[in-house]
Amino acid sequence: MPKSTKNLFFLTILLLGLFNNSTAQSNILSSLDFDPKINGFRFKNYPNVGDGWKDDVAADDLIRMFGVKAVCKNNSAKNCVVDASARQWMEEKLKAMNIGHCEGIAAVSLRMNANLPFKKRASPASFQAGARSPFNLQLDQTLENYIAYYWITQTFKEVKSNTAKTVAGELGPVDVVKTLIAAMKEKKDTYLIRIWKYGKNKPFEDGHSITPFAVEDAGNQYKVHVYDNNFPGETRYLFVNKTGTQQWTYSAKPDPKAKSDYIGDRGTKTLQLTATSWRDNRCFDPPFAKDDDAATGCGIETARLDRPFFTNVSFRQTADEDGEDAEFFLTGEGNMLITDGDGRRIGYDPNNRFYDEVAGGDFNLLIGGLGIDLPLYYLPYEDTGNPYKIVFSGKNLTQESVFDFVFSAPGFTVGFAGIRLDQKETLTATISHDGEEITFEASTDGETPEVFYAFDAEDDADASYMTDIGGVELTTGKRLIYDFDFENGKLLFSDDDGGEDFFDIELIRINADGTEQVYRQDNLDIGKADRYEMDFGDWDGGEDTMCFKDDEDGDGFGDEECSEQPNEDDSDEQ
Repeated sequence: MPKSTKNLFFLTILLLGLFNNSTAQSNILSSLDFDPKINGFRFKNYPNVGDGWKDDVAADDLIRMFGVKAVCKNNSAKNCVVDASARQWMEEKLKAMNIGHCEGIAAVSLRMNANLPFKKRASPASFQAGARSPFNLQLDQTLENYIAYYWITQTFKEVKSNTAKTVAGELGPVDVVKTLIAAMKEKKDTYLIRIWKYGKNKPFEDGHSITPFAVEDAGNQYKVHVYDNNFPGETRYLFVNKTGTQQWTYSAKPDPKAKSDYIGDRGTKTLQLTATSWRDNRCFDPPFAKDDDAATGCGIETARLDRPFFTNVSFRQTADEDGEDAEFFLTGEGNMLITDGDGRRIGYDPNNRFYDEVAGGDFNLLIGGLGIDLPLYYLPYEDTGNPYKIVFSGKNLTQESVFDFVFSAPGFTVGFAGIRLDQKETLTATISHDGEEITFEASTDGETPEVFYAFDAEDDADASYMTDIGGVELTTGKRLIYDFDFENGKLLFSDDDGGEDFFDIELIRINADGTEQVYRQDNLDIGKADRYEMDFGDWDGGEDTMCFKDDEDGDGFGDEECSEQPNEDDSDEQ
């Protein structure tokens, strides 16, 4: 090839490349200044590992969410003594993050990109010296705290209800994309995308949160550029048809060119948006707070973003006005059906049928991006009435699931720890509205969970209590029965299997000055009836023994003598 011809050939190739690149760029309708290799994180979405996750959220985080009065017995942010109910609620939310942290990672990536502060840190270098971009950051406790904080915000009814409105009524996938386009142009707010797989029996499953940063016009489709925290450093694409059913597709497989495993349309309501602004500058409703007016002084230090772009939808930007709610959730995989005292149901029954019969009730699925979704239900709270009935079922399980069940309402957080649910197994429990009376029916293998109580007194000057009771295995169909009589300082526990069982008990008294006393008794066995009363109200924390009674004759504890049992706790008083 002559030299002149060769030069013309290469010049043509260069011009074609520049033309094609220019054409591709001209098809970008709007974008953020975001590159997953720079503005995303180098680490992958993760479950809870080791024991470090137990410290990912602390008292100051709860204060930012709910306010000092809602969280601290001593009403002091500087030296907060966290109420028992808030402390238990926090521990259970941390356990739930074992399903993955995609929601927190997606939210934090957008916040860092907008230079929004968290605890006086905004730039990557303020988190780790020398970090020039988020992609330079290593996952450490400070960053885990940031991610965990914003993971928890998905559990709030205020965030969930606004997210649901992005697909309400006639709003479809095209509206979602148009909102992204407007937001990226105006730069007043940012949104993460929540995607779900859709099935016949259980419409919402395998939820995942991803970070959109550009929208491209691809002819008859929108091509949304996203950072997927399951694939660090990659740009991946979500496609939305502009017409017809507005079908959308996304491949969450290692090969992004593989057949899409997320597919939805206008009818599935499985493509949602959550705005960055909905998570800040407000006090959220704490399910455990005793006082309706407790939430003040929240959302500190965060720059306000403007309202969302859905002009035809009313978004609630203030605290929930529907009264007090009770919150029910699981920390691991399984179905849950709750029946209230009037026989109304919410949740999935053992045959995967979904019920939504409770007026004022609502449901949420917590997502982590690792293939497991956790049910969370909100019910209007009343402290009287017949007990709730809870049915756990494992129809969708492929292997045994181990999880906690949590019921949180004003003044308490109670539930079961270590429920073991097998595939197709069904377990049944009941809980009174005030959280004090709990029963659990043993399964065919006799495995029974621990029961935990966390109660706060009406007067913050009085002690709060956290209690765990376990160690028992029952015969099939028999029940454990518990009653934490908080007002009279009595804990009553028993079983009805007729055998002699051994109970393990731990009680923590939390005082307003921050001191704690712990009582522990392993393998309690003072009688054959297994009907016990523990008198924690008369225990002053300084004694080495606790008074227990055994109702061996079944006529109550009034005529029974006190059996002083030693304290087996070997920890130092705090």
